[in-house]
Formats: sequence, C-alpha cells, structure tokens
Amino acid sequence: MKNGDLNLANLVILLMDCQTTGANPKRGSVLEIGWARSDSLDYRREMSEIKVRLFRKPIDFKIPARVQKLTGIEMDDVLNGVTPEDIWGEILATADTIARLNDAQTCPTVIHFAKFEIPFLIDLHGKFGERRDFPFTFICTHEIARYLFPDLPRRSLRAMAGFLGHSLPLSRRCREHVHATGLIWGEIVRVLEEKYGIVTYQQLMQWLQQPKVLVPSSRSYPMSSCTLQDLPAKPGVYRMLRSNGDVLYVGKAKSLKSRVKSYFRKSTRHPEHILEMLTQAKDLDLTTTESLLEASLLESDEIKRLAPPYNIALRQGEREICFFSNDLSEFNSLPTEKHRIGPIACREAILSFAAVGKIIGSDNITGVDEELLMRGICVSDTFVLDSRCVRSGYQKFMEKYAGALRNGSPTECLHAVASQLWIESKEERLCENDGMQELVLKSIEIPAWTSDSVCRLIESTVMHAGHAIRRARWFATLTESSVGWAESPDSDGSYFLIVFEKGQILYRRTFNRGELPVPPGYWRGFVDRHRSFDVMTYDRMRVVTTELSKVMAADGWVQIRFSPDNVLGGEQLINLMHWL
Repeated sequence: MKNGDLNLANLVILLMDCQTTGANPKRGSVLEIGWARSDSLDYRREMSEIKVRLFRKPIDFKIPARVQKLTGIEMDDVLNGVTPEDIWGEILATADTIARLNDAQTCPTVIHFAKFEIPFLIDLHGKFGERRDFPFTFICTHEIARYLFPDLPRRSLRAMAGFLGHSLPLSRRCREHVHATGLIWGEIVRVLEEKYGIVTYQQLMQWLQQPKVLVPSSRSYPMSSCTLQDLPAKPGVYRMLRSNGDVLYVGKAKSLKSRVKSYFRKSTRHPEHILEMLTQAKDLDLTTTESLLEASLLESDEIKRLAPPYNIALRQGEREICFFSNDLSEFNSLPTEKHRIGPIACREAILSFAAVGKIIGSDNITGVDEELLMRGICVSDTFVLDSRCVRSGYQKFMEKYAGALRNGSPTECLHAVASQLWIESKEERLCENDGMQELVLKSIEIPAWTSDSVCRLIESTVMHAGHAIRRARWFATLTESSVGWAESPDSDGSYFLIVFEKGQILYRRTFNRGELPVPPGYWRGFVDRHRSFDVMTYDRMRVVTTELSKVMAADGWVQIRFSPDNVLGGEQLINLMHWL
C-alpha cells in the first residue's frame, strides 16, 4: 500500500463472511458468502449494501441436517444458487476496486475468526482465480479482540456483537454476520487508538506482525457491580438484558440475590452458551413473586412472550400440541368431538404407541409391514435392522405381557401394560432438562440388536406414551382448579393460593389455611377445556405439576380443589402424583 499511513477511519475495506457445510474445504463446501465494501466506520447503514450469494449445488448434493438447522438454508436454495465462477468473479471485481481506492496492491479484508474462512477463500481462488495473485490481506477481528478485550468471557461473533448492543438472529446467515463484523471493526478501530495509539493501516499491520503475549487476567463482565448490589433475597424472575434493552435470558430463582450473584462468582463454572450470554449482559430486570411456584409460572410465560435467544427450555419455537382420536389412529391440531385425547406435546411417541397397538392386534406378525414395525420401536430410519430380529422382539413382548394383552381393545391392553411398566420401573422416568418437559424415550445402551433389546424398546415406547396420555388428562383437569400450598406443613401463615380458569391464572393471593374456593369453571367438560390449550397453557400446567411435586417431596402442604365436591390432598394427592 503506497498510502500506508491512511487513517483506519478512512480506510476502504472488504467485510466478508461464509457459511459452509464443514470445517475446511476437504470436509465441506461453501453454501453462502456475503461481502460488503465499506468506506467509513458508520456500519449501521451498510445492511442494504451487503451482497449475499448462495452457491449453486448439483442435484445430488446434501446439506447436513445440523447445518440446515443452524443456517435455515435448504436444498431448493442452493439448487437455484449462482455458479461459483460468477460469485468469485464478483468478489474479485470488488477487491480490485477497493485496492485501487486505497492505492494498494491488495484488498484489506476484515473477517471475524478469519482462520475459518481463509482456507475456503484460498480454495475458491485456486479454482476460479484465473491464475492471478491472491488479492486479499486479512484482518481477523477475533484475533485482535483477544488482546483488546482479554477480560471478556467470550469473543465469538455473537458475543462481541451483543457486547456492543447489537442483536444477531439465531439463524447463521452471511448478511447479518457481515453487518456485525463491521460493527465490531468500528469498535476495534476506536479501542486501538485509545489503548495503543494505532490510527493508520501501516501501524496496524506492524502491530499485527509483532509477537504479542496474552496476559492472563481475571474474567470480568459488562454487568456493573452497582447493578448487582441490593438484589432482593426473594423468589422471582430475572431477565438478563443487552445494553440496547434486548432480553438475552429469563430465569427463575427462590432467591434472586443468590441466583443472580452466582453467575458472577469466580468459582462458578459455566457452559459455553452462558459465558457467551454473560459477555453481552449489561443490565437486569427483576420481578419478585411471593413463591417459587409463581416465579416458575411467570418464567414459563415470559420465555414464550420474549423468546430470549439463550433460553433453550420452555421456548415455543416449532413445538406444538395436538389431540388424538380415541383409538389413536388420527390426530388433529385442534380438539374436536372425535379428537379428545390430549393435549399431547410428543406426537411421535403416541404414533409409535398406536403402531404397537396395530401390530399386537394383527393375526399374524410375520405379515406386518416393516415400516409399521420400525415406527413402533421409535428407531430412526437411519438404522438398518434385521426384520427377523425386530419381529422376534415383538413376539417376545407379546408373550411377556400375554395376560394383559388378552382383555379389551389393543389400545386398552397397551394402557394396562404401560401402567404395569410404570409401577415396576424405578429409574425410567420422565426426562426433564432445566424445566423443559418433553416425553423422551429413555436412552437404552444396546450392545447388539437382539429380540430382547427390541422388546425393551417396545416397553419404553408403551410406558412413556401411556404416561403422556395420563398427563394430558391431568393437565386438562388442572386448567379449572384452585391450588393451595405451603412449603412446610407447619408454615407460619405463608400459605399461597392460585385459582385457574381456562388454564390462565384468574387470581393469586396468600391466604389463611382453610377451605379452598371453588374454581369458577369447574363445570366445563373436557372438550371445552381442550379449547383453552396452546403450548403456553400446556407448559403452565406442566410447571404447576412439577413444582407441586417438589413441594410435596419436601414435606410441604398441597391441596387442590376441582369442584364443590372434589378436593385432593395428603396421601391421595401424593399417590396420584406418582403416576404423573
């Protein structure tokens, strides 16, 4: 660069980002590339000027499922993409223009975590660069950030953008990543001048070439100590906020003071996604509640309402509920007179349960369709199993539970087997992860596919699907109820009451232990109650059930009133919860 003393604030640069199917050109290929020429540090106005191209792929090309989920790029997108030659020609033309404007031989190219993109760009140039010299000089904002912001917990693109108050969508796409890279570059230019007096391109290149020692330091967070002072030691919900006010995460706590401060203790070990979130969190929003159960309910509703990016559990996302016919042969997204079994959040488990019912109801298992056999054991179609082994597994299941399978319809028989398995099982239970309830089949380590292992899979399918159906009826019952509880049987007056109508909280208050009020909607039938359900209502009823179980497990007091004549409590409720 002849004008090596060009001020960084006036340097014309190329911002770039790639989305690929693998870690390097040998294991993957570029799906999408985005780039933008930038003539100033005001990158907030660059979104409309960012060019994005999808690479055309052959008809037999496959996008890995994980990559498709992360990016949202589908096969139709790349089948109709642009040829790599044309894309690379556009990029080279932009690079030549930038080099001329800077009066330089190469184009200064800013990429966040350039180590990832560089091999792909070199590979593209080797194929489509027409044997000309490689025209890029790379500046890696991630590498610079390591030295400029050594105390930040994480310096990924999402973490750094959020640290600056910029929101990145969950899907990883080039347009948004190029824009975020520009914002990070602008901040880096500012800090380089402030911390090292670096203001020109030549000074930056010299600084980058010098060996640098990264001095280990204690981790620091953007959240100020003032924000963490005087936190209430009460139950409630906390919301982690970016500097722009975006909600990053919603959590509940029995003591807000203890829970929130636990994030910032030196001894606390966090997973990667929490460290990335804490890099961006600069403020808090708190809501106190009278009890942990109320905090849990508020947390569930707030996560649906706000869809914070770092809440995995309890988000609605693509989750949905459905309702099945009595014989489980059909399902519908809405309840009808025909579809009265629900709400069900784990549709596949019930379909597998129904498949087992069809199989045991057949006259001859050797004539059962193989696809139906596989559906009944909830095994991915990527598995290749010996159909004789699968059939012998079903035969073993039918022999093992011959007594229960004799009386009633196949569905009724399987419910009897499910109940028997639930009673016998001590370790196989509903899988719960950080408050997220999905009926998941317990992982079974299978050293080899045998009739015994197939039988165990059928048992797992039946037990968990039967549990899902029991819970569905309970949730529908709970939508019209009055719930009273105290965390200890000898409470000093801290008794709490919530009254539900149509699955919504009609009112809540503390009360003197006594007779619970009759819920106003107790008269509603199940079809009417089902109409109240969506994912938010489903999770609300699940949270109530989970939290009440915890209260009872800790010897607390719980009582639920469903109608003028139906009140449950004590051992009766404990025994019922065992089934739920």
